[in-house]
Amino acid sequence: MEKINVNGRETEIYYLSNREMVDLLKGDTLSEEDKNKVNQYIIDRFEYENCPKVGEDRDDVFARQFSDFMNGRCNDIQKVASLMAHDHRYLQQQMFKVCLEYIKILADNYENRYFDGRNEWACTASKHMLDGIKKANYPY
Repeated sequence: MEKINVNGRETEIYYLSNREMVDLLKGDTLSEEDKNKVNQYIIDRFEYENCPKVGEDRDDVFARQFSDFMNGRCNDIQKVASLMAHDHRYLQQQMFKVCLEYIKILADNYENRYFDGRNEWACTASKHMLDGIKKANYPY
């Protein structure tokens, strides 16, 4: 694990947020060697998080980023949903299409018994939602 000296304290770069790293680079508290380490770490993090890996396309990258976001970086699901609902109306429509496809897949997982205790609620709820949409004779 790469370490730098921040205000006389040895710190692992991994634990710094992007904002903290940028602030350190803009400031004058780091040695040139530590600035180079932070710069390289930012590049490595950017490449890991944002660039396609072998065989991936942009959709794969987004799905990986969203999964990473939900796995510890999302602080408020309701806030995220609210922000999405206030996005451009065309984009709301497109995001909803992704949500509906996700619900269809989870409902299919329910029907095929492809779930366990960690996602049972999501698969069961998806199945009930899709059944309700079908019962209402609403196109999906």
